[in-house]
Amino acid sequence: MGCDCMSGCKRCHTKWETTIEGLFGKLAERISDYPVPIMVSCIIVNLLFIIGILGMKVENDIEKLYTPIDSQAIQDRATIQNLYGDPTDRYFRSYQLSDFGLYGGVMILSKNMSDIKTQAYVDEINNIHSIISAITVDNKTYADLAPGSDPFEGISGSVILSQPFQDNFIINNITYPMFGTSLLSPFLAQAVSESGKLTSAVGVKLQYYLQQNNATVTQLSKTWETAFISKMGSIKTNLTQIAYVYSDSIETELNKNINSDIILFAVTFTLMMTYANFALLSTNCNNVANRMNLGFAGVLAPVLAIASAFGFVSAIGVEFTNIVGVMPFLVVGIGIDDMFILMSGMADAPSLSEQSDNRDIKKRMIFMMKKSGIAITITSLTDFLAFAIGYSSVFKSIQNFCIYTGVSVLFCYLNQLFFLSPAIRINEERTMENRHYCLCSKVVKPKEEYANKSMCFLNCISGYIPQRRSDVESLLERYPKKFILLILNNIFGEIFIVLIFLAYLGSSIYGCIHLQQGLQLFNLASKDSYFYKYSLWDEQYYTTEPMIMICVTQIQDYHRNDTQNLINSVLYKTKLDNYIDDNIEINWLENYKKYPSYDDTSESNFAIGLAQFLASPFGQSFTNDVVLDNSSLKILSSRFYLKAKNMKTSDEQGDFMTRMRKITDNTGLPCIIYTPAFVYFEQYVQVLPSTLQTVGIAVVVMLFVTFIFMPDFRIVLIVSITLISILAGIFGFMFYWDLTLSSITMIHLVMSVGFSVDFSVHICHAFFSVEGKVPKEILEKAMDRAGGPIVNAAFSTLLGILMLAFSSSYIFVSFGKLMFLVISFGLLHGSFFLPLLLYTLKACKLYKAKVSEAKNGKIHTPEPIPAISQNGSFTDIGKRSLSSQEFQVPKLQPYSSSQQRRSCPNIHNEVSRTTGFSNGRLGKTTYIGDGFMMYQY
Repeated sequence: MGCDCMSGCKRCHTKWETTIEGLFGKLAERISDYPVPIMVSCIIVNLLFIIGILGMKVENDIEKLYTPIDSQAIQDRATIQNLYGDPTDRYFRSYQLSDFGLYGGVMILSKNMSDIKTQAYVDEINNIHSIISAITVDNKTYADLAPGSDPFEGISGSVILSQPFQDNFIINNITYPMFGTSLLSPFLAQAVSESGKLTSAVGVKLQYYLQQNNATVTQLSKTWETAFISKMGSIKTNLTQIAYVYSDSIETELNKNINSDIILFAVTFTLMMTYANFALLSTNCNNVANRMNLGFAGVLAPVLAIASAFGFVSAIGVEFTNIVGVMPFLVVGIGIDDMFILMSGMADAPSLSEQSDNRDIKKRMIFMMKKSGIAITITSLTDFLAFAIGYSSVFKSIQNFCIYTGVSVLFCYLNQLFFLSPAIRINEERTMENRHYCLCSKVVKPKEEYANKSMCFLNCISGYIPQRRSDVESLLERYPKKFILLILNNIFGEIFIVLIFLAYLGSSIYGCIHLQQGLQLFNLASKDSYFYKYSLWDEQYYTTEPMIMICVTQIQDYHRNDTQNLINSVLYKTKLDNYIDDNIEINWLENYKKYPSYDDTSESNFAIGLAQFLASPFGQSFTNDVVLDNSSLKILSSRFYLKAKNMKTSDEQGDFMTRMRKITDNTGLPCIIYTPAFVYFEQYVQVLPSTLQTVGIAVVVMLFVTFIFMPDFRIVLIVSITLISILAGIFGFMFYWDLTLSSITMIHLVMSVGFSVDFSVHICHAFFSVEGKVPKEILEKAMDRAGGPIVNAAFSTLLGILMLAFSSSYIFVSFGKLMFLVISFGLLHGSFFLPLLLYTLKACKLYKAKVSEAKNGKIHTPEPIPAISQNGSFTDIGKRSLSSQEFQVPKLQPYSSSQQRRSCPNIHNEVSRTTGFSNGRLGKTTYIGDGFMMYQY
């Protein structure tokens, strides 16, 4: 029963594979019949799509691109903005902002990192403040654009500029972390305190917020920000060094960063085209077999695909994002990989030589498309689907990247079929007509047929139609696979491969366990950028202590004790968290209860008394924290504040946000806990599950596609194991290369699924499609077909991403690092780990088959080997004598030309190899036609 099932699966597999090969064979026939019209049509379609680039739109908003779409934090922010509006109009406090606002920020550090509690440093800080205050745009200074009723209200850290603070600062009489009612810890660099007194600080931080309560004022504020950046770049200081930033610095610097790396595209394309041409260069100076022109076509195909994809995707309204800039490096690598696979398939096709029974270009094209067309279809489809699945990500940057790249991969595949394949067909016609690869109109001859010609002439002009694979292979195609076979056919090499794999697996698992999450935004800018400097100082010298907002979002009866108890309960539970400073609380309700107008007899009386409190000097600072209805008799919403302790790592920040939300889930009070930083903390919570989900779905789909084209459970199982191993290596080695799991690296991980399948599918398809009697023969044929293309495709891609090491962009550098991991691990698996596994499985299978045949008595004794007697007659040892002195060997060719004389082996060796004769005299040789030669002994 089991045998019948296996037999049925095998028949189904064979039938399905034959059907798919038949479809590609028909496509090859059409391409072979109409190569020029198909190629021209393909070029025209590409050019029409390219026109769409004129309508390209660019999206640079960091929040939109690198934080989860419509996250809980974004929804909470929208709720708060709808309830409270903009707080910069009056009585401004920076912690009341629902976003980061418009601002210009400056850090001032002592040059020698010494204590700044001296009059000289204070004077320099005041001087820098005076310069900033004097910046003018449209006759308006900072005082005119500052939020609130007083310019000092808009300066975060303004306490440092106050006279009481500076007087006590110089005489070492500053309480810490609170100076009066002002918090100092976020504004002093490397602050050290003892017994509640500040003992030293090496710098200060000031943030100048701007109004944004209407469109006109917002535009003026943005103009002031630009002037601020320009002015800060020209400030000269004596004792201090400064770093500065403004609200849109990251977007501006990111654009500069990407634009400065445009030159890398041109250099990369040049390098990859040079490598592709060199890899297809014939090493025996055969100017007919030379395939350099196809190298140009092989690189031009993905370049056209990239340009047309940019145009098409732009035309349908998808914005270009900075991270899409790495896509060309990826797609060119895919295109060159496909080119090498097609070239390898054509090299295995029947020869075009005059002596070949299959001297037919169409047959060669059909052979190529049946063997290699399926391979590039599987890899292109898996790559395309990987990016299609990546579109389901919660990050807009990943969505846009996947759309651009997925369409580029699809167009690249179509260009391989309808641009490169016709080019191969045209090249085959040139080859069959013995025309020079460069001087296409010139018919050339083998070296032996040229008389009295210089060596230079012979090397540059002569040529002949290739008869076997070795006639067209370059050094880069021939020797890498020889090196691989040398290792795989050696017991010490096999042991070495196993040890390397075990070390690789152990290192990968360790790295996976310790991999960090999150994207540091300053990494997106160049290390030479002012934004990078400011962010690095902020990371190294200052604390991150966000104010946490507890916002009651629905109408409550605040005069009731149970409502006030619910509020106090939420505040108490929040303070119990280890990352909440329970010493600092901003609570309008507690302050109102101490004011004379407090009245809790009814809700209306409570609201009337509250309005009086907010209008007083004691309550003005809470004006933006309570929202009354139009009658001023009901409180629509209110908010309270607590301060978080210093949090630096992404794990701390993500876990903190999750814990805060759990507090509101378990209370009867309709409220939200929020701080603007939560918008960026969201990525730390969502990136891991989103990555695992996307990569997991991609893996399943890749395996399904593999099974459709190669319906063999053995292949699917082997590809699965290889895919998991490569992904584990990529995740693990990210840790060793200081890469974190973020929205940027997630893109590359999705991409790596497709690439990992590429390597394993190529080698599996080769192993299961070649035939051989012994495992060694199967290994050699498989590496002939897939080993060379895999190595060359990997090397060409690595050569392309090598230029990314010189980039100043974090996006480009991280892409280069991850691509290096993907290609390196894919190459290791495709060239060593996987072939060794398949080689071992084949050996075991053949051994079991022989044992089974021996048990069933099916092993046949070979026929006696004929030998030549001393008198020259043929004798079957122990049986009979051949009276004729003539023996026919099928399929041997006469020496009809110098080309054949050079390429044919010694006849005696051929007879010995074919018949087993090892002695005798070689006599007269006569060609008798129909592919036979007569040898007389």
